[in-house]
Amino acid sequence: METFFKEKLSEARSALRQKEEELKTVIDRLASEDVVSTNENYPDGMKYSVTKSRLTGFYHQLKLLRWPQIKDHLKSNNITPKFITVLIQKMFKAATDEMEKKKEQIEVFGLTETGSGQTPQKVKEQKQLAIHNLQMSVYHSSKEDLLKTLLCEYEAHYSEDVMVQLRLLASECYWLGCLLALNNPPLQLDWQNHIPGMDGWDIFPRDMKTSVN
Repeated sequence: METFFKEKLSEARSALRQKEEELKTVIDRLASEDVVSTNENYPDGMKYSVTKSRLTGFYHQLKLLRWPQIKDHLKSNNITPKFITVLIQKMFKAATDEMEKKKEQIEVFGLTETGSGQTPQKVKEQKQLAIHNLQMSVYHSSKEDLLKTLLCEYEAHYSEDVMVQLRLLASECYWLGCLLALNNPPLQLDWQNHIPGMDGWDIFPRDMKTSVN
């Protein structure tokens, strides 16, 4: 019996490694396509960006690879899917709200620049470049550092072991949420059309959609 379980565990690990390799290949291909299909009309400094195709790849990586591992750990610690659903949605919303504030600050700065003798087109390009630079800064940032203190309220209620998993999940969601909000046009997960069915742990929506402000 022990041999049987070892064989099954080995098969599961092998299947997971294969999925990881397949998904990594897809993401690498999308990244390569992004470089080739760069928009030549972008202002200087915007030749490389985190495009929608890459964001889709990041989301699939979160949903298909990282989430199943985190989910199993949380389930084994009796964490409810309802709590996790609320947490995930909270992280994406917090990320969107924070990036909207930063974009508003850029917009205000752009209005100030309009009176400096620059053409409206030049001001528009500078604002686009500022948002692009912000997105690239988020992309290269530590996910844990971005999250900051958003999980402090939970630390008194859960063990450190559980908090490790919650931080991992929350930081992944917040990081991706920031990148989605900084896309042009902004993107968000399609929570409204998500139907989880009988599985309460089927939390992540299938698709993303353009955000309507």
